[in-house]
Amino acid sequence: MKTTLDINSILVYSEENNKFFHTEFKDKLNVIYGKNTAGKSTLIQLILFAFGINDNKIKLAEILAEQIFVRLDCTVKKEQEEKNYVFIRQDETLLIKDENEKVLRFNGISSDNSAEHVKLKKYFNNLFNFNLLLESNSGISDAPIETIFLPYYVSQEVGWVYLRKSFSNLNFYKNFKEDFLDYYLGIENIIDRGEKRKIEKEINRLQQQIRFYTDVEKDNQDLKLANVIDQTLEGKANELISNISEKKNKLLDLENTYVSDSNKLTFLNQRLSVVSKVKRNHKNQEPGKDNCPTCSQILPSKIEDVYSFFQEENDTISLQRDLKDKVKKLQSRLNSLNKKIESHRADIKSSYLTFNKYSENGLTLERYLDSKANIQLFENLTKQIGQLTIDLESEKEKLKEYKTDEEILIERSKKSKIFKDKYFTNNASLVLPSLDEERFYQLYEISSFPFQGVQLHLAVLSYHFAFNYLLTKTSDIHRLPFILDSVFKEDIEQGNKNKILRFINENFPKDTQTILSIADDKNVDSKIEEYKNEIFKDNAHMICIGNGTEEKALLKDNDDSQKELIKNSFEILETI
Repeated sequence: MKTTLDINSILVYSEENNKFFHTEFKDKLNVIYGKNTAGKSTLIQLILFAFGINDNKIKLAEILAEQIFVRLDCTVKKEQEEKNYVFIRQDETLLIKDENEKVLRFNGISSDNSAEHVKLKKYFNNLFNFNLLLESNSGISDAPIETIFLPYYVSQEVGWVYLRKSFSNLNFYKNFKEDFLDYYLGIENIIDRGEKRKIEKEINRLQQQIRFYTDVEKDNQDLKLANVIDQTLEGKANELISNISEKKNKLLDLENTYVSDSNKLTFLNQRLSVVSKVKRNHKNQEPGKDNCPTCSQILPSKIEDVYSFFQEENDTISLQRDLKDKVKKLQSRLNSLNKKIESHRADIKSSYLTFNKYSENGLTLERYLDSKANIQLFENLTKQIGQLTIDLESEKEKLKEYKTDEEILIERSKKSKIFKDKYFTNNASLVLPSLDEERFYQLYEISSFPFQGVQLHLAVLSYHFAFNYLLTKTSDIHRLPFILDSVFKEDIEQGNKNKILRFINENFPKDTQTILSIADDKNVDSKIEEYKNEIFKDNAHMICIGNGTEEKALLKDNDDSQKELIKNSFEILETI
C-alpha cells in the first residue's frame, strides 16, 4: 500500500517583524506565481526546510535572518487511513504533532550528521515506509532525507539541466544512480544486493573447497590404492584383527593374574622367612637361662611363662608348615600360568604372521595396515566433501530468494521500456526531435540530453513526467507532491511557455498534488489570467506572491487573519 503525503497549508511567521505568509494547497495543480525574485522559489524551499532538509539553507539565509518559523499542515494517507500532521521548523528545531496531539521535538538538526537529524531521518523512514540504503566509503547506511523527496522535486537552477541534481552531495554515494532507480522502481535494494553478495561469496568459497578436496582425492595415487586395499581386505582384516584383539585380551588377563599371584608368593615367602627366624630363636633360648633377643633380660622361669613359651614354639612350627604348603601350591599355579602365557604369546605371534601373510589379489593385510592412515584421510575427505556439499546446497537455496543479475537486468529492461514509451510520447507532445541513440532514452543510461536551450528544458520536463508516471507503477513506493520550481526559463518565448503549461495540465499526476511556480509580472505583459482561464481552467489553485508586482514579497504585514493558527503554532513550539 502506497503512503501519500498532501500539504494542506503553509504558514511562515516572523515574530520579530510581525510578518507572515499563509496559503492553502489543493489536491490538484497548485500554481505559485509572481514577479521574478518575488519569493516563489523561497516558498518552495521553505516547504522542504520544514521537513528537515538543510540543502537550501544558504539560499534561505535572508528570510531565516528574520527569525521565522515555518508550519506545514499535512495529511498522510497510509493503509487506507488518513492522519493529520503538523510540522513546524524553527532554526535548528523541528516539531511534529501527530493526530493524537503528541508532539515530537528534534533539536539541533541543522547538521545532517547530528544525532537528532539521524533520529528525524528514521522517523521519516518509518512514516513513509522508506528503506533506501546507499553505499559510501564509510559503508552502507540509510539514505538522507533528501532522497525521499528527490524523485518529486525539480529545483529552479540545476534541476532543469541535470538529472538527480536538485539536491547536492548525493553523487558521492557509490552507484547512486543504479541504487536510486532500482529502489524507486521496486527492483532491488542495496541490502538485498549486499546479502546476495555474501551468499555468492560463501558459495564460491564452498565450491573452491569442494574442488580442492575432490582434486586431492582424484589425483593422489596413494589414496586411490588405499581405497582399493580397504575395499578388498577390510572384511578379512577386521576378522583377523578382532581375533588377535580377543587373544590379546585373554593374554592380558593371564598376565594380570600372574602378577597378582607373584605378589602373593612374595608375601608368603617373606612371612615364611620371619616364621623361620622366630622358630630358630625359640631353639636357642631357654626360660630362666637365656636372655631375650630384644631386651637382653633373662627370660622368666615361672611355669606359666614356660608353658606360653613352648606353646608359641608349637604355633610357629604349625604356621611354618602351613606357609610352606601355600608357597608350594602358589608356585605350581604360577608355573602353570607362565606356560599358558607363553602359549598365548606364541598363538598371537602366529596370528600376526597369518595376518601379514594373508593376501587377496596380491594385496596383503600388512599393506592394509600401512595404508590405514591414507584410508582415514580418504574417509575424512569424503566426509568433508559431503558436509561442504550440504552447506553448498543450503546457500544455493538462500540465493534463490534473491534476484539474479539476469533477472535484475530483465526487470530494468521492462521498466525502461515503459519509461521509453512514455518519454517518447511526452517528447512528441512537446515537439522534441526524435532520439536515436539509446544513451538518450534508456533510463539507466541517460546522463545528459543532446539538446540546448529551450529544447533541453523541454527534454528534462518530459523526463520527469515520464519518471513520475513510472513511479505510479511501483507498489509500496511513497507518493509526495510533485514540485516543479520555475517551469519557465528566462529565454523561453511565449509559444513554448503555453506548450509547457498545456503539457503539465494534461499530464500532471492525479494521485498526488502538483506544485509549480511560474514567473509573471502583472505590470509587464501578464499572462496569468490567460493561463488560468484558457489552459488550466478548473484544474489549478492559484497562489500569488507579492500581488504579482513586488519583489522579495513573500512576507507581508500581519493582518491577524491567522491569529489562531499562529497562537496554536507557538503552543506547539513551547511544548515541553
